[in-house]
Amino acid sequence: MIECPHCKHGMTESSRYCSQCGKPLKGEEKQDIRRLLKSKLPVLTPVMVLIVMGAALYFVYAHEQQVNKEVRAMKKEAEEVALAGEYREAETLLANAVDQRPHVDALQEELLNIQIALTWDRKLNEVHTLLEEGSLSKASEQLNAIEKELQEKDSQLLLTLVPKLNEMDSLMTLKEVNQELSKVTDVEELAAKLNTLSQLNLEEASKVREKIHEKIVNQSTKKAEEAANEKRYTEAVAIVDQGLQYVSNDEKLIQLKERIQQEKQAFEQAEQQRMERAMQQAAEDELVNETEALKVLDFNITKDEFGDYKVSGELESVATQIISTITVKYDILNADGKVVRSESAKVYPLYLNPGKKGSFEKVYYELEEGEYSVEMTEMEWLVE
Repeated sequence: MIECPHCKHGMTESSRYCSQCGKPLKGEEKQDIRRLLKSKLPVLTPVMVLIVMGAALYFVYAHEQQVNKEVRAMKKEAEEVALAGEYREAETLLANAVDQRPHVDALQEELLNIQIALTWDRKLNEVHTLLEEGSLSKASEQLNAIEKELQEKDSQLLLTLVPKLNEMDSLMTLKEVNQELSKVTDVEELAAKLNTLSQLNLEEASKVREKIHEKIVNQSTKKAEEAANEKRYTEAVAIVDQGLQYVSNDEKLIQLKERIQQEKQAFEQAEQQRMERAMQQAAEDELVNETEALKVLDFNITKDEFGDYKVSGELESVATQIISTITVKYDILNADGKVVRSESAKVYPLYLNPGKKGSFEKVYYELEEGEYSVEMTEMEWLVE
């Protein structure tokens, strides 16, 4: 017997409803609910599965889309920095992209190209090191090999190495020119070196160009003075003009040209005067002015900060007339008193009035290191 939970009337255990109040028993109500749930369960389970699977697929899809977006961004950035020559940064970006998408052949291929470019870049750096060390032969051999191999490659990326390759080639030419300068003394050959340097866009080229300019000036000065000392004034002027073609407006050469032209004019005038004096016996009587017109105030040889030797002196006119075209002849002696050079120098100004002073100097670039002294052997001048 069971008891109705509503009216407490007693009933058999098989009763589903109370015979007294007609209400369903509690246990039966629970069973109905379970049956209801059981009837709905086959419908609810597939729907929930579909919802869960859809959500999972959406999140997977969204994640993959984000990864693809990041990979594309890394690939684009890698291409940009690679074309700018930043190969190491490009390699890092592409390596990260390959980690995200290891099965994409295009990424693998681009990463390989970057690594190849890094190899060539390293080789070019090795060439630069060899050039700085002065190993021109090894640097030239390695640079030629790189140029040949790069010509065989068909890659836009490797074309970014061309500017650096050209820079190494220019640096090679610059080093070769600089190395050859010590052996070149001809002005035309020096000018050819200047022409070679004009094709190089390097900061270092300006320093070598200045060195060539200086050497052109020195060589032109030396040869022009040699010609002028032998009274070949026209040739001396031509030598100076040749130097000025390549070192225009050089003050030293301009002054030298003016000096030679003055010497030429003075020489020609002196020749004419000597002819006239030959016809005038009276002019030859002025022996004092002809033999003792000058007094030596100072005469020495010194060494400058660049290791070159300079002979200089100062004279005073003790003549009674204007004298001109003064030439001082002297010997340069070594520490043992042996004459190593017999030289001469012109005194300036060209004309000296009585009681006035003149001076001279001459620089020697080729004298060996040592102690030197000078002895005056003769002085020549013209009496106006």
